[in-house]
Amino acid sequence: MKSCTLLLAFLGSAMALPAVQAGVSAEESAKLGQSLTVFGAEKAGNADGSIPAYTGGLPVTTNPSGFKRDSGKWISPFAQEKPLYSITGKNLAQHVDKLSEASKALLERYPSYRIDVYPTHRTTRYPQYILDKTLKNATQASLAKEGLAVKGAIGGIPFPIPKSGYEVMWNHMARYSGVAAEYHMRNFYVDNTGKLVNSGEIRLSSSYPFHNPEATAETIKKDDAYIFRQAYNFTGPARSVGDATTYFDAIDMEAMPRRAYTYSASTRRVRLGPDIAYDTPIASQGGVTTYDDANLYSNKMDRFDFKLVGKREMLIPYSIYDLSFQVKSDKSLTQNHVNPDVVRWELHRVWVVEATLKPGFRHLYSKRRFYLDEDWSGAGMSDEYDGAGKLYKGLFQGMTQLYDKEIPLAQTYWAYDLSSGVYSFSQHMADLELGWRVGDKPQPNRVFTPEALQNRSGR
Repeated sequence: MKSCTLLLAFLGSAMALPAVQAGVSAEESAKLGQSLTVFGAEKAGNADGSIPAYTGGLPVTTNPSGFKRDSGKWISPFAQEKPLYSITGKNLAQHVDKLSEASKALLERYPSYRIDVYPTHRTTRYPQYILDKTLKNATQASLAKEGLAVKGAIGGIPFPIPKSGYEVMWNHMARYSGVAAEYHMRNFYVDNTGKLVNSGEIRLSSSYPFHNPEATAETIKKDDAYIFRQAYNFTGPARSVGDATTYFDAIDMEAMPRRAYTYSASTRRVRLGPDIAYDTPIASQGGVTTYDDANLYSNKMDRFDFKLVGKREMLIPYSIYDLSFQVKSDKSLTQNHVNPDVVRWELHRVWVVEATLKPGFRHLYSKRRFYLDEDWSGAGMSDEYDGAGKLYKGLFQGMTQLYDKEIPLAQTYWAYDLSSGVYSFSQHMADLELGWRVGDKPQPNRVFTPEALQNRSGR
């Protein structure tokens, strides 16, 4: 158990501090494309073969039965596979070293909860220009402003050979999700009586200018500085219809801190939204998650110290095509937990980062532990602890490789509040027609201005 818990060990408290050197040495970067993938993951499989070697990810020619190109919905290329084994509360002891603390808690609490483990496929695949930029980042990119900014990176994975917790978190936040998208999704929560509540039906425009193929060292300081820009309006439930919001995160969160604007359809007024950050509960997710829980973590990293613990083999949600795009909410969201029948789990190597609340800072969580896919697909998990150090919440995020677009998409995520028994499910696209429509260039700035919110609202 000890031998597989940490595959790489890191010594000293310095691992909690943001590195200041500009990239890694040329000698170390030479491993990229050799023993490491171009994006920094271990190319080889593990000792027993349960994690395969990386061979390039899913080809763009992947075309499973029933898939309709540009439909906004993707179908699993692994639909015929059966689970290798299942984990329940009864055999939990045999698998504890591969599970997050929240996974263990759920297995212990609910006899109906289980984890179906499928063969591992390293599906992640990137466009060539993202790989080219990542290679440059290895020796050119560095942290700045105590880890609150990245400099020297112009798209790609900022730190393919990460040396600190801050670098790992930047890789996750700035991961490649394409250049732009339009989509329609629903958020839900299930209360502790089993009632399913549609807490937000939302139409979104998202842009990822940091990954603009035409970005330069100059534009990355301006229009291409954003790791994401988002504008959205509510199409349901009735009490929220017409409300709209826009906000962004940038590659330099010190110079360009998160800025949010909200439009209220009832008052027809646009206001600044300073609370769309940190530990403010997200109303459209039933208050189970906070704004910096989004996609496991999304925010300025100034309230926690992020320590790189190492790398570990763990079971994480992966290739969740059915859950994200195919199975309706009334079938996938059951009492107490997401329906185990529609969640695919695979064994992957993950980077482990522990975040500890800094002295003098306030937050709902005192500690967080993140488990992030080494292939930087966005898949992973996190455990959150309350002020008394007790396990409070567990978050899970799965990925679906958009094979024809060369995009590893991790948008669907769910969270369990272990204190109340309520759970939320976010970015569900199976119930609605639009799905996820990929754009080929960043959307115009005018889409994300506060002035555009009323037009977006339609009210």
